[in-house]
Amino acid sequence: MPNDPLSDIVRSLDLTGGVFLDAEFSAPWAIASKVSEEDCQPFLPVPKQVIAYHVVTEGRMMVALDDRTEQMARCGDVVFLPSNAWHVLSSDRGLSPALGDDLVLPAAEDGLASIRFGGGGARTRILCGFIASSSGPSPLLETLPETLVIRIEDVATRRWLEASIAMAARELTAGRVSSNTVMAQLSELLLVEALRAYLETADRPSGWLAGMADPQIADVLARVHRNLANPHGIEALAREAGMSRSTFVDRFTEIMGVAPGGYVLTQRMQTARSLLRDTPLPMAEIANRVGYDAPEAFSRAFKRCFGMAPAEWRADASEAPE
Repeated sequence: MPNDPLSDIVRSLDLTGGVFLDAEFSAPWAIASKVSEEDCQPFLPVPKQVIAYHVVTEGRMMVALDDRTEQMARCGDVVFLPSNAWHVLSSDRGLSPALGDDLVLPAAEDGLASIRFGGGGARTRILCGFIASSSGPSPLLETLPETLVIRIEDVATRRWLEASIAMAARELTAGRVSSNTVMAQLSELLLVEALRAYLETADRPSGWLAGMADPQIADVLARVHRNLANPHGIEALAREAGMSRSTFVDRFTEIMGVAPGGYVLTQRMQTARSLLRDTPLPMAEIANRVGYDAPEAFSRAFKRCFGMAPAEWRADASEAPE
């Protein structure tokens, strides 16, 4: 991916993914769908956050979470579900959906699981996959709508995308280690395209996406997420934005709803929680990764945020039910 603030922040999410289903439908048809733990397990441990997606390679379909969120997706569109919510895919409105999991046919050798379903009319084909983040909830993903349909206008790009997904799916099914890198790159590309499309079409981006819509604040956000271990003093961030210190603080706070120092602290502490919960890293290493030279300073900051020391929080997290 090119170097730009959006790409830099997407890389910081530590993404990977998988393609698990090749589906062909004939009208009339309707299915209820959601990416499950079983869908993820052939490719990677169950991730902390999942974005489901569908690439429409032929025909068209309705996508709905409920009656108020219906959208049409056509050949060349990619449908994203950032919260991995239950959703209904169908040839038309008002159809009673079958449960997608009940229709899945096992994968053939060196192939994908499949669905072949419908009444014999107009055909729709989709590839189903997921983008997974091991870093846990992020402000980037939390500010997206529950359903996002983007159009891949360029035919060559669309064919390349479809071919890349199909190749990655074959490699993943065959258990080739190199496919993890392929899927990580593909996941990053898909998510960047989705975010860019949303930023270009949203009337009034809010919260974190409002920051990404402002070029100067976007550069600052990228710097923070690219390297949380950096001290990120206010003066340095103001220089990154090309503003005076006071102007930068006022503008950042107005757009993001929190002062720059508070934002940096929140990102550090959220990352620290993920590292405490998901890795066996020693406290000194975690402190260093989130910008503290001394474990004691990190421990004090963590306790101010969460009301308990990092070691205590880690012990509680390890005992919590999955």
